[in-house]
Amino acid sequence: MKRILLIALVVLAAASCKKITPETRIAEINRFFQGKEDVHTPKLQQYQGKKQLDYLNLILDGELDAATIWVVEADGQSSMLAEFPGSDKKGDLTMISASLDDPQACSAVLEAMEALKQLKIQHKNTIRTLFYAPAPDSTGQNGLAAVNDELRSFEELILFDIELTTGSETVPTKTFVIEEKPDFARQLIEIIQPYMAPLGDYQFEQGIYPNPSWPLKTSIYRYNVDPGDFQKDVAAVTSFAYLLN
Repeated sequence: MKRILLIALVVLAAASCKKITPETRIAEINRFFQGKEDVHTPKLQQYQGKKQLDYLNLILDGELDAATIWVVEADGQSSMLAEFPGSDKKGDLTMISASLDDPQACSAVLEAMEALKQLKIQHKNTIRTLFYAPAPDSTGQNGLAAVNDELRSFEELILFDIELTTGSETVPTKTFVIEEKPDFARQLIEIIQPYMAPLGDYQFEQGIYPNPSWPLKTSIYRYNVDPGDFQKDVAAVTSFAYLLN
């Protein structure tokens, strides 16, 4: 499947002369976020627990028109997922995630999906957004463990997850950390980086793969959103998600 992703990216570049080019789409995404107000972070900071989930449900269902929204419970902690079907009914499942105790990262997920919707950018793969419980469960892990168990129980394979944080002490800003097999990560970076260059000086680094300390067992692409440069960083995350999907 990963090889197919690389081939698709190459084909996208080769066919761009006949369609809206990736460069044009990324420029549209960049313009969309220029001067845009972050309306979700204050709300997500204000609400806690069920009210926070209610707000997310309101935005995902009402404004973003998610096809399905559901909650995964574990030891009294709730994580919320929403699904946005891709244009290819047989396409892969991908994910964009953030912890519920990181309101601005959760806002970045919502903003990225809003940009794809408002700009009418079709994504081939089905995208799931995930807002997971940060509190430890009885196994000492957070809501990601319960979500991973659910995915495994339904034998669902997530191609990759774009994991967003703010204020991370382990992921540098302006850097996408690719937790992938080294050969694939190197090829992916070579293809993606030229498209991302017009957005700014964004870096790409190889991360730990597989990551034994991360409960969600798939390839993880981490990004630490800079609160002081929020809209520019969300434009980069959205462009990254667009290219991969």
